[in-house]
Amino acid sequence: MSAKSFIIAAITITLLSGGLSPVSIQPDGFELLPQPKRVSVEEGPGLSAGGLHTLALGEGTNRPAVLPPLLDRLPTGSGTGPGVLELALSSSGLTPEHPQGYELAITEGFVRITSRGEAGLFYGCQTLQQLLEDAQDRGIEIPAMHIIDWPDIDYRAVHFDVKHHLDRMKYYYDAIDRLAGMKINAVIFELEDKLRYRRQPVVGADNAMSIEEVAALTRYARERHIEISPLIQGLGHAAFILKHEEYRDLRDDPASDWAFDPLNERTYEVQFDLYLDAIEATPGSRYLHIGGDEVQVGASEAGRATGLSSFELQMQWLERVAAFAAEHDRIPIMWDDMPLKDAGVWPTTLRNMPGEEFDSIWSAADRNLAASINLFPTNCVYMRWNYGSPLVDGNIRTLEWYHQNDLHAMAATAAQTTWPIHPRRGGNVVPIRDFNRLTAENGLDGILCTAWDDSSPHMEFYWRGWIAHAEYAWSSEGRTIDEFNAAYGQRRFGPAGRELASVVHDGLEAALNAGDAILRESPGRRGPFRPDEAIEAALTMPDPEAPGEWSERNADRLSTARTEFKRYRETAATFVDLQRQATRGRYALRLMNALNEVQAYSWRLLLATAECDVRGKEAAGGRLIAEIEQFQEAETEFLSIFGETRFLNNPPGYELDQNHHPHLANVRNDPSWIFGIESGFCARALAWLSGDLF
Repeated sequence: MSAKSFIIAAITITLLSGGLSPVSIQPDGFELLPQPKRVSVEEGPGLSAGGLHTLALGEGTNRPAVLPPLLDRLPTGSGTGPGVLELALSSSGLTPEHPQGYELAITEGFVRITSRGEAGLFYGCQTLQQLLEDAQDRGIEIPAMHIIDWPDIDYRAVHFDVKHHLDRMKYYYDAIDRLAGMKINAVIFELEDKLRYRRQPVVGADNAMSIEEVAALTRYARERHIEISPLIQGLGHAAFILKHEEYRDLRDDPASDWAFDPLNERTYEVQFDLYLDAIEATPGSRYLHIGGDEVQVGASEAGRATGLSSFELQMQWLERVAAFAAEHDRIPIMWDDMPLKDAGVWPTTLRNMPGEEFDSIWSAADRNLAASINLFPTNCVYMRWNYGSPLVDGNIRTLEWYHQNDLHAMAATAAQTTWPIHPRRGGNVVPIRDFNRLTAENGLDGILCTAWDDSSPHMEFYWRGWIAHAEYAWSSEGRTIDEFNAAYGQRRFGPAGRELASVVHDGLEAALNAGDAILRESPGRRGPFRPDEAIEAALTMPDPEAPGEWSERNADRLSTARTEFKRYRETAATFVDLQRQATRGRYALRLMNALNEVQAYSWRLLLATAECDVRGKEAAGGRLIAEIEQFQEAETEFLSIFGETRFLNNPPGYELDQNHHPHLANVRNDPSWIFGIESGFCARALAWLSGDLF
């Protein structure tokens, strides 16, 4: 080790032993994500992009079962000279004590990665893979460097939700590889009716995955240090079960398929059968997520007769389910909103409020919670979810309450909530960062980044949020948002993405925000319209007897249309540049570009209608018809790309949920609901042009 290296090592030891924040200065041209704790660039030769030729193993170290692509091709050999990558399990020197931590040193063409655990070696290899990718992309050498790294949060999970759709199995395998490359180490797989249950076969949809298929994916993920655990909604969110005639007698409210009756013994027979199948589909995993959110029970005759509150009935259910999980070596996870609502503190977890009001609410809540603390199973993990403002006082106070009462808690943030078509708010990166920091500061059991399927965007659109989650769950005090966006762009699309990814993301998001409901008569968000409702909600058409009146009435919309059509052209040009220069992520770019093209027809259709209003439909109707036809072609192209990884249609005879949640993705069995507003406007415009509608 050079004299400079000894100095760097001494500084690093001081930082780690003193508890100070390590410093990460990444070399020019390289963007490691998540950001390592400590990166020190040293003097002297480093490593060329193609400079490795041999994989050597330290004493007692086996070749990892899975290595990233640029390392997997290396034959196993020996030596410590230039061109050699040595992997070693070690507890000496500067190797972090955390089993997921690693030390990586590059000097004079030799690379050494050490860790106390196999996971740490795996993550060190992922970091090296990123260095090699950037070196290849930019045609530069990796400088001599020294990295010491470990995660802030041990359990870093993302959410696969398939309640309304199913992707092809290959996509899930590819997603596991990509998540592993970002050091995500867990997936909560919300299976609902997309598992082919053996014990309750009626529940599984005709296109459901088999238990064997999910078990194979689970084993594949574990080789990549990712643990897949199932989520089967229990008590509430049960429409995927209770919509079937065979389970109607289990409804808490006979008129609703939303909630089970917790006093019906067959409720537990059915739910436990589903849990058993899900456990078999995820062999060796620790957790069983049982749902439990957004539910009120006690409407059944038996429930009313008990005189118990909905909360008390739910906690009886939870006690049964938690005991079942323990019997099968699983730790139950439950969404925590219902206990907080019962205690009266739920509003404080959503927004800040004046101190006196906050103190008054929590003073009463502390008494309520203290009175019911014995109802909380201690083997359960309570998942504190907040998707938009995790730093509000009530959210922080709730985490303190869990700690004070020795209850296990995890956090849940979100890459996607109910935003239609595409996530908004910059990929929700700021709340993701904030809740990861809060999780690390409070020492929670882990954090999940949800990706709800309520509006069913393509999973490719979740990745900005998921990659932000990977960044801040590993290094919670890492990059600024601007720095993250640059690193995200480079990691996902190559060097050109560093500058251009945010341009296309932000341009597309702004256009969708502006156009979600611009073709409907009443302002508001894109809604869950069925075909006839979408037509009825569409803008009224011009009056031929009053030329110009329609344009005057819709002047604000038309002004927006002109502005957004200009934005569309600028975003489209940037897509061309990024697609031409991208070194990876091309499928996502094709999908995003196709979405940009189809969303532009909100503006094109409006402007063509305005021309009909001024010039008359006989003179200008041809343009409107042409725009409608081109919109349909653009929609078909988008869905064609969408369908390369997803099954677009539910199987024949599939029964949609009938519950009180009007999810956008729960209105039709084909994907036409995605652009239902645009299609409704087109139908109204065609009827107007043909004279069937005034």
